[in-house]
Amino acid sequence: MAPSLTRRCARGAARISPMPSARGKAKPRLSVPRGHDDSASSIWPPIVLIVSGLLAYSNGLSGPFVLDDLISIVDNESIRQWTHLGSVFFPERELPSAGRPLVNLSFAVNYALGGLNVVGYHLVNLSLHVMCALLVFGLVRRTFQLSSDRALTGTSSSSTVLAQRATCFGLATALLWELHPLNTEAVDYLTQRTELMMAGCYLLTLYAAVRAESSDRSLWQAVAVMSCAAGMLCKESMATAPIMVVLFDRAFLYRSFRTALCKRGKLYVSLAGTWLVLVFVLWSGPRIHSAGFSSGVSVWTYLLNQAIVIAHYLRLAVWPRGLVAIYGPPLNLTLGDVWPYGALIALLALLTVATWTRAPKIGFLATWVFVTLAPTSSIIPIATEVGAERRMYLPLVGLVVLFVAAISTGTSRVPRLRSFVVVLLAAALAAGTVVRNTEYASGVRLAETVVARRPTSVSHHALAVALIDAGRAGEAEDHLRQALAGDPRARYTLGLELFKQAKFEEAIHELQAFIQAEPLLFEAASAREVLGRALAQQQRWPEAVQQYRLAFAMDPSRLANHAEIQGLFAEALYRQQAFPEAVQRYREYLDMRPDDVVALTRLGIALIALKRADEAVVAFRRAVEVDPERGESQRNLAMALLDQGHAAEAADHARRAVALRPNDLEAIDLLKSALAASKGSAIH
Repeated sequence: MAPSLTRRCARGAARISPMPSARGKAKPRLSVPRGHDDSASSIWPPIVLIVSGLLAYSNGLSGPFVLDDLISIVDNESIRQWTHLGSVFFPERELPSAGRPLVNLSFAVNYALGGLNVVGYHLVNLSLHVMCALLVFGLVRRTFQLSSDRALTGTSSSSTVLAQRATCFGLATALLWELHPLNTEAVDYLTQRTELMMAGCYLLTLYAAVRAESSDRSLWQAVAVMSCAAGMLCKESMATAPIMVVLFDRAFLYRSFRTALCKRGKLYVSLAGTWLVLVFVLWSGPRIHSAGFSSGVSVWTYLLNQAIVIAHYLRLAVWPRGLVAIYGPPLNLTLGDVWPYGALIALLALLTVATWTRAPKIGFLATWVFVTLAPTSSIIPIATEVGAERRMYLPLVGLVVLFVAAISTGTSRVPRLRSFVVVLLAAALAAGTVVRNTEYASGVRLAETVVARRPTSVSHHALAVALIDAGRAGEAEDHLRQALAGDPRARYTLGLELFKQAKFEEAIHELQAFIQAEPLLFEAASAREVLGRALAQQQRWPEAVQQYRLAFAMDPSRLANHAEIQGLFAEALYRQQAFPEAVQRYREYLDMRPDDVVALTRLGIALIALKRADEAVVAFRRAVEVDPERGESQRNLAMALLDQGHAAEAADHARRAVALRPNDLEAIDLLKSALAASKGSAIH
């Protein structure tokens, strides 16, 4: 009879059991260091990483809100609604933080503590980046301690020597990764906190899974599962974390996937269970129009674009010059356009698979790059961005580990040279990061770098928006015109600017074109609202009312609490003589602006038209209370009172109206009528 599964697991899990070597000799299985005492050397590496991170990014702490920061933070009403946590966790779908509840919550905490003080947001982003660097250090150090062959370390030292060198190896890796300019987008661009928080959870999941083999198993397994679930609430790219835990175990802890499954199957199942969290987030429908198979970009088109983009990422990892914040949408490419890049990526993928048979540790590192990049750079189209440097935040870890391992191998006989190379590279990378931070110091400067390095319709639009925000609207129109062909949102921005310039006919044309092209975008509700205003300026009241109605239907929560828009909608309804709805809108508006005399007056007139005189008197009385020196209000109240049969009181207000406006013939006639009615009632 075949041995039981329990016995097979027990035999396979022994980490000191002999493993056949290439020459047929037994090779000891790796053991996880337990309780290695390196307290003397464990204090200074975190200090180095913390200080280095702060110094490298200190000149970026005052950088303004840029690009999507305006909708993610500045105009994000959900982060101001602490009393409605549902709005915080589930903001509007087209926001970059939609479907990422923990990220939006972090923005809400920032806002609660410091409002829109940009320094607070930068400090949180930088703290997250430094924490990620510390996790990289801890993870790489422990991984190094598991390695006892030349495949990763470049030496065949004893485990004691490896443990002593682990700290230096981990520090070199974490330091070079932390200071790499390719990471600046994730840190300086505040909206990309999504990447930072997801990466922190990703690294913590793997670190905790490793610790679970050498420390309190239940505790660390719980940490791994909780951090994995939290990551699913930060960004969808977290989906690959459970897979990477299994691959790590196979590469560093166990001789086969079967053995790993026998030993840690419960952990794997628990980690896989966190995918349900992601399913729930995706089910809620965030960014359904900008990412996924319904985004309007075909899988094939996106995949062809990624061949070029991934090759570009690899170049930036080696030589981080020409960084840009906006890559624009995917291009219509053919296989002939991309085959050299595609062949390169395919070759690297094949080498990665082949490496698993002879050097699984190196295979894991190469796989790490591909797997962590896969959610954003494979077959799932992202219509708004063909590429983004922040997507290399996690993949870069694997590349840096491979690079440091190569340095370790190449300088194994000259340890001082190894240290010199690492320090020199760290200084060069830090200098590049400092320079890149200065490009984020101004929205205009950042956008100008994009236009100079990667001119697209989207980049011209971004520069136009930055110029407008900087009070240089005159310079923006040319960039908006250049952006019209490839970026529908440029029509929206141009329409707003034309409206501000009182060019209402042109504004109507651009806004209508934008709505027709992109009726479901986040900006569509605002476009309809401004279109309604422009139509109202031309006294096209039925069309204005229609646009206001559609705007309220698309974004009821924001517009219903926007007093000015409620007032404009009410006025359009009033002008169209749609009095029942006008009354409703005026009441909602006056709940927010109770002292608006014009609105009170029009509410009263609408109520008179609806033969609701008692309510009209209340509105007119309130108008008189707010501004008793306004003759029109006194006259309106007098008229309503007279219609109600209160002639004496009507005469008092009519008299006051005449005193305030002696030439108001209507008030004079009203006073005569009120006095006559008052005398008549006195006779009777």
